[in-house]
Amino acid sequence: MSFKDLNNILPLPKYTYETGSNAKWPSIDDSYSFPMDYIEFITKYGIGRIDNFLTLFNPFIDNDDWNFFKQKEWIISDFSELNESDPDYYSFILYPESNGLLPIGITGNGDYVFWVVSSANSDLWNIAVIASRSPDVEYHQMNLVSFIEGILSKKIKSMCFPKDFPSSNILFDNSDFKL
Repeated sequence: MSFKDLNNILPLPKYTYETGSNAKWPSIDDSYSFPMDYIEFITKYGIGRIDNFLTLFNPFIDNDDWNFFKQKEWIISDFSELNESDPDYYSFILYPESNGLLPIGITGNGDYVFWVVSSANSDLWNIAVIASRSPDVEYHQMNLVSFIEGILSKKIKSMCFPKDFPSSNILFDNSDFKL
């Protein structure tokens, strides 16, 4: 999968916001850097919603609702509380554990998209999706950009996403994120 394939399905926006193009990319923490496909996606698209449904968190935006680092902290805390509140129902393996889930995005329905942190090399991380209020984890053996391209091209299906996603007119909308 290449960015050209993705760009054919998801046209680049006319204007971009929070691309990190003039900034040094931070590390996720002392151990991990961001995967290169994610860096390329954010650099080209910035912050916005994919087909008015999926938003990837961004390390450069100041808004806590979309900031990668704030969301990472809050979502891992929330999922840890779920694990503790009902360990027979919820048994999520969370970052920083081996094969732990690291949140990277959210849908309009409240579903979460995660990286599966399985290696010191972040470029080898796969994707997981958890539907809102579900104990089940759906795994996809591919990187983030391949997952997005696969979902948008309908080559892969996510049981977590609605049947009408993606729409017939896929856009990257960043109008809510203008500075």
